[in-house]
Amino acid sequence: MIIIFTLLILATILLFWGGFFDVVWLPTKKRDYNRIAKLIDLQPNEILYDLGSGTGALLFYLSKRYNIRCVGIEISPILYLYSKVKSLFYKKVNIKYGNFFNHDLSEADGVYVFLHPKAYGKLRKKFSTDLKKESKILVSCWPLNNIKPMRMSKKEGEYTYYLYKKAPLC
Repeated sequence: MIIIFTLLILATILLFWGGFFDVVWLPTKKRDYNRIAKLIDLQPNEILYDLGSGTGALLFYLSKRYNIRCVGIEISPILYLYSKVKSLFYKKVNIKYGNFFNHDLSEADGVYVFLHPKAYGKLRKKFSTDLKKESKILVSCWPLNNIKPMRMSKKEGEYTYYLYKKAPLC
């Protein structure tokens, strides 16, 4: 009984590991996938990075439906392993392990983030150094402070998505 309890506690800690880095796993709703795709408007073979990709469900969907290349970066060992194994069956999805602040984002044509605003200050610095001038940034729920989005998608009772270009962030 103690072993099972210990394993459950360990699994819970590993699943929510991102919480220790101010990033709690909040999955994007599947019903929003097409709304996200239309708002960020990436063309086939362009690259979307998902920072804190969780299970990678959004990436697997977008790569298959819209023929875009996707890179997920996940810090939770359990979510990373799950999505890494699943990515073996998707040619256009690459899953990386670790803290996304330690990864190069320079190939990104678009970046998707569903993070707590507490991370935005550091994230904006990362964007200004890593992203191409024309890269698009799609933020879920909480807009970036003091920057007007290019476009947004708002639905009653649903998450709001904010689209930015990298250039005005600098």
